[in-house]
Amino acid sequence: RLCLTSCSLALSSFSQFFFFFLHKHAQSPARAHRRQQADEPLYGNADEDLRTTAEELRQTVLQQNNQILMDQRTIRELTGKLTECESGLEDDRSVSSSAAAQLQTARAVEELARAIMDLKDRIEKLEVNERSLAGAPGGRGKGTWRVEDLEGELERKIKMLEKERQAMRKETQGQHEKINQGIDTVTHRVSELEHKPSFPDGFVLSFPMRTNYMYGLVRKEITEMYAFTACVWLKAKEGGIGTPFSYSVPGQPNELVLLQGVHNPVELLINDKVAQLPLSLPQDQWQHICVSWTLRDGVWKAYQGGKMKGRGEGLAAWHPIKPGGVLILGQEQDTLGGRFDASQALVGELSQFNLWDRVLKPLEVAALAECSSAALGNIAPWTDHDVDVYGGATKESLDPCHAAQRSSPSGPKQ
Repeated sequence: RLCLTSCSLALSSFSQFFFFFLHKHAQSPARAHRRQQADEPLYGNADEDLRTTAEELRQTVLQQNNQILMDQRTIRELTGKLTECESGLEDDRSVSSSAAAQLQTARAVEELARAIMDLKDRIEKLEVNERSLAGAPGGRGKGTWRVEDLEGELERKIKMLEKERQAMRKETQGQHEKINQGIDTVTHRVSELEHKPSFPDGFVLSFPMRTNYMYGLVRKEITEMYAFTACVWLKAKEGGIGTPFSYSVPGQPNELVLLQGVHNPVELLINDKVAQLPLSLPQDQWQHICVSWTLRDGVWKAYQGGKMKGRGEGLAAWHPIKPGGVLILGQEQDTLGGRFDASQALVGELSQFNLWDRVLKPLEVAALAECSSAALGNIAPWTDHDVDVYGGATKESLDPCHAAQRSSPSGPKQ
């Protein structure tokens, strides 16, 4: 308010001074003229009058100049006061806005204080409840249970992670060991291939005892078959022929099996379906047998010594033999490529196993049994490099045709 009052007074003074200045300067020329007219009768000398007039004019100019300077100073002072007043007004505005902000801040502080007091009351109530629960028989605070449970859970998780890490280490070590064993096996196999004997005159697989680990493996890949013929020379020692061959695929271990248990007939299994074959195989004698099958009506035939001994149909009709399986000699598979059963193992010798994807004609079967033909199967041929032995089974150089001829005067013809 003082500043506004000062500004009003300054403006009023400035207005009065300005009007006074204009009035004064407006009257100065008229006054000088009247003075000159009044003085003219007093001075007769024109030169003296001129000098006097000039002096008066000079003095008047000096006075006016001084007055102008004073007026300029006054104007500057008034201008400064006006500036101060304006700045004062702005300060008043800022002060008022600052006061409003302070008022708002004070209100916020009051609200925060009230919220803090509310939280304090709630915390005190919770503490009272917790103490009452803790004071009860066998009671414990809810928060205490939670902290302990979390600690216990954390410890269990840490132990579990540690066990998993140890298990992963063991698994990694086991994998490394398996890899090393695989490398050793491959190296050993390469060495065997480099030094193993060849059998130009034929060979047999020997299974000297009943085990669940001696077997032969046909290395050829088996394709899908809609018909087949399997032929083999066998010399069983005891308890029937066991399992001369078994073919398993993923999900079906009995996709194609020829077997004979102790005191049981010879059976042909296709997709776990069974047909009993009317074959009689004496011990310690070489016998040539063939079995054929076609998915058309599931027709099967069984040959012994080149002669058909039995025929039937309805065996896994319209079910093709699936590809990509494992063909084992001397053992029956309960899983793909393994889980052999010693009671179903072949004990004796096996040779000339061949597999075709068609039904051989009776004359073709007879020629194989009489050793007048050495035809090899187009799916699984009997060759040295296509058959491996494992678990103590051995390969021996022997021609079953010659052996059968020597053991029987009416044996197969050359």
